Amino acid sequence: MALFNDHWIDDHQFLSISYEGAAPATQVDLWVHDPAIGALALDWDLSPDSHHLSRWYIESSRELFNHGKSAFLSGDALLLRSSLHKKNNDSERFLLLGDRIINGDAKWGNTTPQFGEISFIDGYWEWLEDVLARNKDMLTSAKIYDAVFASLFTYVRNTNLIRSFCELWCPSTNSLHVPIGEVSISLWDLRQTGGLSIDGIFYDEVVPSARELTGVDKKDVPLLPPSCKYLFLAYRKIYCASEASSVTVHDWVKFWFKEDPRYKQPPARVQKKRLGEPRTSNNPTGFIGEKKLRSKDTEKVFDDLGVEKDVKEETNLAALLSCWLCIFVLPNKEVDQIRPGVFKVASMMAQGKRFSLAVPVLASIYHGLREITSSPNPSKCGAAFPIHYVYGWLGRYYDSYFLSAPTKFECGARMVRLAGEKKAKHFSFQEACDLLKSITPSTLSLLALGKPQQGIVTDHGKHSDSWNDYIISLRSSYLTLRRSNEHIVEPYSPHRFARQFRFCQDIPGKLREELSTGTLEAIYQLWESCTRLNTRADFMIPSHSSEGLTTKEYVEWWEKSSSNFCGDKLACEKPKSPLAAAKGKNIITFRTTKSKLATEVTPPSSKSKEKEVTKAVTKESKKAAVVNPKTPLSIPASKPKPIVSKASEPMGENKKRTNIVLSEGSSSDKGECHWKRSKKKAADSDSRLKEKVTVSDLAKLDYNLDGILDDLPKTSNHVELENQFVSDEREGSVDGPDPFDLALRSKHNFVSGAIHLPSTSKPSTSKPPMLGHVALSTVTAFDTGSMINHGRLLAAKMYDSNIKSILGKTPFEKLTSLKPKLQVIYAEFSKLELDYSPLQTQVEKYIQNTTNYVSMRSNFASGMTSEVKERRLADVDTKRGQLMEELDQLDLEAKKLREALEGIDAQRAQKQHGVATLQEEQAVLEATEVMKPADMEVANNLEQLLKSELEEIQNLAWLD
Repeated sequence: MALFNDHWIDDHQFLSISYEGAAPATQVDLWVHDPAIGALALDWDLSPDSHHLSRWYIESSRELFNHGKSAFLSGDALLLRSSLHKKNNDSERFLLLGDRIINGDAKWGNTTPQFGEISFIDGYWEWLEDVLARNKDMLTSAKIYDAVFASLFTYVRNTNLIRSFCELWCPSTNSLHVPIGEVSISLWDLRQTGGLSIDGIFYDEVVPSARELTGVDKKDVPLLPPSCKYLFLAYRKIYCASEASSVTVHDWVKFWFKEDPRYKQPPARVQKKRLGEPRTSNNPTGFIGEKKLRSKDTEKVFDDLGVEKDVKEETNLAALLSCWLCIFVLPNKEVDQIRPGVFKVASMMAQGKRFSLAVPVLASIYHGLREITSSPNPSKCGAAFPIHYVYGWLGRYYDSYFLSAPTKFECGARMVRLAGEKKAKHFSFQEACDLLKSITPSTLSLLALGKPQQGIVTDHGKHSDSWNDYIISLRSSYLTLRRSNEHIVEPYSPHRFARQFRFCQDIPGKLREELSTGTLEAIYQLWESCTRLNTRADFMIPSHSSEGLTTKEYVEWWEKSSSNFCGDKLACEKPKSPLAAAKGKNIITFRTTKSKLATEVTPPSSKSKEKEVTKAVTKESKKAAVVNPKTPLSIPASKPKPIVSKASEPMGENKKRTNIVLSEGSSSDKGECHWKRSKKKAADSDSRLKEKVTVSDLAKLDYNLDGILDDLPKTSNHVELENQFVSDEREGSVDGPDPFDLALRSKHNFVSGAIHLPSTSKPSTSKPPMLGHVALSTVTAFDTGSMINHGRLLAAKMYDSNIKSILGKTPFEKLTSLKPKLQVIYAEFSKLELDYSPLQTQVEKYIQNTTNYVSMRSNFASGMTSEVKERRLADVDTKRGQLMEELDQLDLEAKKLREALEGIDAQRAQKQHGVATLQEEQAVLEATEVMKPADMEVANNLEQLLKSELEEIQNLAWLD
């Protein structure tokens, strides 16, 4: 018989676990702490505090800065407020880990730190698949099915990317500092990427007392779920059988799950460049089949612990959740150990209780990053937190992983798309820094919820789970984590990264009070304030099409306050480069690659120093780009500094590399190019593109149409929707299309040639059409027909590419306005004697489909507000009640009819028996040769009776 007792040692309470008659050495003592939840929780006065505002937004007329267009404009700014900060425009520079490393105050060690990264556990995946198949309804009730499902895979990282992330993370603001300002991991990000609930019960990781573990209330209901005590008994059994002073997760899984393992440990991680998603993986497929019968060995585990039959499933689920909490949700510095403090929470989850997990998880992430960025040797600081959620965040905002198709997993945790042992892309340290600094404002708000039109949402506590969680995510607060006697407090300041919620970014101000820990009462008070609902506060929700801008004051403040390591500052004026567009005009630029610019030539006889190849691209004003085959590519005189570009290998016998040198001092014979024509002079003063373009510049340029679609606004990248072009200016509402996938698509999915719709699983890697090679002349014949055809082809490809680019960047609502301008382009196709009907058909179909989509979206969004949903649900409930009453009435009538039919069947059987008897008597009489008159009369009577009986039987059959 198991014994649970409370005893005290040096003013500390302990839970003693033993068995009756067992040796004293087998007794296990666990430190007990005061509970914050449950029947024995301390009673605190949770009075309203100053952390809540009646209105969490400000509207004011300000001068705004559009980073995408590098321009200032005047307009109404929608700002997110904070209750934790005071106004402060001081420009003291932030200090990042990158600055400390440059100054010599910190350095990375030679070891590769894990920081709490989950490792392979033999048997865990098989056990988890079994639990998911058996307990989907209970996990869904606890709002953790998606979060538990996400632990079914391996999550890896590029070491250079994580180091760069840490060096740009600011511990004083809990945000990532990049050239455009601050971005960060929000509570809403954790909900969307990790499936973690924000609202729920306080996460209280403590060992309960024996009184709480075995006690019952006044109604004889256990104070804790029965499964909780079996978890402690299993812990004692494993602890006593182990030589170590702890219970590892490997021992825990091996104790509970006795089935044969199917998955092997993934191979060691190899950091190398890959061009695409790996074809093979040692991870599970994610398919959850039907539940299977347990083996006798597994059943024996429950029998040995004395688990009652009706709580076996609950106990098995609680055991799995205990492991999940320790290794995946909230790992600590002993990442491979089971902590008994999680048993209480796990057993309550196994009964369907919903816990607020996003709050302690984000507190753990902030705290872990603070430890890393404040340490003189980050590799050895020993920080441990659920870093795989950071990987999920990076995969959401950056192109840092090879992503699986959105339809591969039926899971709301979007981080599963980057799961796999080979999914992390390879970056050098400099490439990783450049990637993190390359984020643009247009990619920040794709997870944000919105409305068709900007509107106010009042916190009355009756919204859907999604909107309640979103409201909590918008408020400034203190995040808390309680693990036994460890109390962690971290400030949460969503107004510092308000653009992620489609708000305008303003100077954040200074934190009023720095908190890092506190008493249990203070910790619980801060958590309750963070997650409180029904505050009656108002929130302004920006529209779906809103793009977060910044105020002019913020631009100036960030210029003075941002770290030197952060990189380039925000530009306060328009670019001075000639490549910048004039007002109301577009630019035609040509995209190419280094290898295509390299030219094949015969090596020169004399050795010369390497010089760079310079080229400039000219463009006619107010016309669409058409390549004229009769005009060679002009190469204007360059500046005194030449540019060197290595040529590719010739295709002939001589494969030596060489260089082409085109500089200002070249003689007239060297200034010639194809067909020995003399080099043209630089474009005249009316030309809008005179700048020298190097190889690296050309690789960054894109196509645009000059003057044809000049009234269109510049929008963000394009994506695909149902095999059609789609602008990413879509709603991120709860009921709308999923915005997560939009941020993870390639920015250039459209290719040259005929319109090929991109696949939904992988972004297109095709490149735009390129200009021909520049090579020394070897032409012996001048084929004008071939040249003209080639020019037509280049022009057609250029038009095709630009049409698709413009369509992808144009908001759905303005696509129909492009039809007259598209006709102008079709006319140019006609002049080139090219068949443009397939392109025209697809473009018109695309415009029609997007028009239908906008209409449906508008109708859906306008008709499915939370109030309308509630009304419709009420109507459905009313109609359902009426239908149930009608169904009961029909059942009653059907029962009466069945009883009547049974009586009719009995009468019919009786009549049929009588008829058979009469027929036998008639047959006997007919067999008599001489019949008496009396007998004849009897026979006639029998015949008449037989006829009447037959008629009655027919009537009964008709009724039946």
